Amino acid sequence: MFFSRWTLYQAVIIILLVVLSFIADIFKEEIAIPFSSSMETNTPMLITFLFVVTVIGLLSLLMYFQTKKSDTFLKHPLWDKMHILMPFLFVISLIVIFSFFLIEPLSDLVQNNRWMIYVLFYYVLFLINATVLSIIHKTNRNRISNENKVKFSFVWTSLALFLIIFIL
Repeated sequence: MFFSRWTLYQAVIIILLVVLSFIADIFKEEIAIPFSSSMETNTPMLITFLFVVTVIGLLSLLMYFQTKKSDTFLKHPLWDKMHILMPFLFVISLIVIFSFFLIEPLSDLVQNNRWMIYVLFYYVLFLINATVLSIIHKTNRNRISNENKVKFSFVWTSLALFLIIFIL
């Protein structure tokens, strides 16, 4: 058999991410958080958080299925240094993404092709989740399984983004 069932599950997750971006584009007014929002919890904030948690959950499922598919996931020696490398990659990626929105020809390209916004958003959420996973991997190297590391990264990433969305 060329593909394992875990590869099939990963393909389904990618299709679900594409479908989720189409749904988000349809309901973009309900998902966006207005800048003038007050301190009370409102429906757009809850819908935004639900969207973010769904995306993080799907991205975590991709990594979870990778742990089931591959015995070498999180075992490369580079993962011991990833907790240092991932924040640098994250900052460099944010600079490149901000340039997509601030430099005029690139800004027009992104605004005319909304799918690029969702790809960049998924990429940022993946980097945040991978950064949290690398920190969890470094602190709990041999104490917990790789599957549990992915689960904990989902929980901690969701909790951190909850605090950012609702507190800040």
